[in-house]
Amino acid sequence: MTSLRERKKEATRDALRHAAVTLYREHGPQAVTVEDICAKAGVSARTFFNYFETKDEAALFLDVSTEQLRRRIIDRPAPESPLQALRVVFTARLEQVAQSEIFRERTLLLRERPELVPRMTHTNRAFEAAVVAGLAARTGLPEDDIYVRTTAAAAFAAHRTAVTCWQPGEDPGLVTLLHQALDVLERGFTPSQPG
Repeated sequence: MTSLRERKKEATRDALRHAAVTLYREHGPQAVTVEDICAKAGVSARTFFNYFETKDEAALFLDVSTEQLRRRIIDRPAPESPLQALRVVFTARLEQVAQSEIFRERTLLLRERPELVPRMTHTNRAFEAAVVAGLAARTGLPEDDIYVRTTAAAAFAAHRTAVTCWQPGEDPGLVTLLHQALDVLERGFTPSQPG
């Protein structure tokens, strides 16, 4: 159970994220200031900088606990293959974020303004590095092993593809798309048979 203080902090963080994404979509990133975000969220600039360093961080970056992600991969049952373990961990993550209005709005923002995508490189690298570390620990192989790197990169690409193909509010859902993308990997990139 989280404390009341932690819940209030999370609510403030979410209000700032929601304000930033909404304003980016309405006016474009260049026209939005930190002051605009604070006014919409009803907080001070000082409060904003307690949570984020920049307006882009508020609008674009997701909280990815890399240590938690790594630990979840390691803790999956031993009989699971690395790809099966990643399927379970990624499914749980996408089930959670798919319920988030902020995530949906951010996905639409990135489609409307693809020039923002390169700004997310740091978040994507951290996410993939956590997957590499988890797989290395799980398999006993070094992080620079070709199997570890290739498996992590392929699974991360499947995750990214699911998000890219997802249409919020429409079928198939985000988790279904993730499973379809991971199925492609497990089939060895053989197309599925019609019917």
